[in-house]
Amino acid sequence: MNGISSIGQLAAVIQSQFKARAQVAAKPGQARPRAAGTARSLTALIELRVAQIDPDDPQRGRKAFRVFLESVLLQELGGQLNADPKFHQLVDDVQRVLEQDARCAPLIQDAITYLLAAGPADPTTGKT
Repeated sequence: MNGISSIGQLAAVIQSQFKARAQVAAKPGQARPRAAGTARSLTALIELRVAQIDPDDPQRGRKAFRVFLESVLLQELGGQLNADPKFHQLVDDVQRVLEQDARCAPLIQDAITYLLAAGPADPTTGKT
């Protein structure tokens, strides 16, 4: 299993949970539209934020995964939650649960490896 597919799998699991909950809550015909460049801009944002983590930080991998998790959650739930301290506690709780799940641990480690291996993205193109 390579890093790209693992991070994709983890993101897909997280996103599928939100989609399933949104479909239950949404009325027919009220699906939320997605912007065409959302995935690219999300990837670029994650890469830029990970690049800002001190390379000598012993918690760098864990912080990089938190950046990824937080970014996916904000994309799914809405960026306005970033200002809510309860949201950040939620991210802490979700990360802790995922890290303790034996099935998720290898995916998280693959995601961390991928996140730390990626160079910073060019903000104009989103490419590394």
